[in-house]
Amino acid sequence: MKHLRLFEYIDAVVRAGSIRRASETLFITPSALDRRIQQTEEELGTQIFERHAKGMRLTAAGEIFLDYVRRHMADLDRVRSEIEGLKGLRNGHVSLVASQALALKFLPEQIRRFRERHPGVSFSVRIADRGEALKALMAFEAELAVVVFPKMNSDVLQLIMIAQPVVALMSNLHPLAEQKTVRLSECLNYPLVLPDASLGVGELLHPILVRRTNKAQISAETNSFELMRGLLQDNRSVGFQVAIGAPDSLQEGTITSRPIDARDVPTAPLICAQLRGRTLPVAAARFADQLTQQLDDMEISL
Repeated sequence: MKHLRLFEYIDAVVRAGSIRRASETLFITPSALDRRIQQTEEELGTQIFERHAKGMRLTAAGEIFLDYVRRHMADLDRVRSEIEGLKGLRNGHVSLVASQALALKFLPEQIRRFRERHPGVSFSVRIADRGEALKALMAFEAELAVVVFPKMNSDVLQLIMIAQPVVALMSNLHPLAEQKTVRLSECLNYPLVLPDASLGVGELLHPILVRRTNKAQISAETNSFELMRGLLQDNRSVGFQVAIGAPDSLQEGTITSRPIDARDVPTAPLICAQLRGRTLPVAAARFADQLTQQLDDMEISL
């Protein structure tokens, strides 16, 4: 298993960007780590890193070797998980990357449900914009991705896709909060706090609002729904989100959501995906099954 330790060294250097920073996380000396990498380069007959004053950068050969390294590390994780699965999934780990919209309610509820049945399984969750989310999936930094309005490519295997309606967010004291549904034209009578283009809702709304530029009062654009909710406390502004990320009307809070008439704004696709060709570890595969079932039930109820 010595080569697997070497794989961990190389992966750590890539993530840290330097020998010194990687050595601190690996608990070995920088000189020892550098020797191991030089030995690997000698065995391969080519450099896998370019050494600069500010750190280490992969060569073209290094990019190819890193893909090999991460695939083998992922396979080892899967084997360990399958062995653990023979014991009834008493342990395990699930890594996923997700859009902000999933962070408020959906993912916390799903993780709690899963851990009620499998308390020995831990999670690492990274919240990222839709472009970074799929990059993390392809770089073996996550096993699963749950993303709104993703930028798909052939390396990504879609496990399920559902349509998510866009809703308007506002203070409970906002005049529109008294209505059951709103029209986009009504929202344009108030200052808008828009999600920026890095977020799926932002890209969906942009071409619609461009046609109404003379009517829209854009007070702010942001990549943070948390900041958006803060700006909506003025009781005048209106923000936008997909339904799965909207505040729960049954819970106390100062921000509420109202559906936007379907004639005004199209739905946004929400996917759960994995890397094509990658066999998921047992814990991740079971969690993926739970997510796809829940999302499927959610679309049926819409």
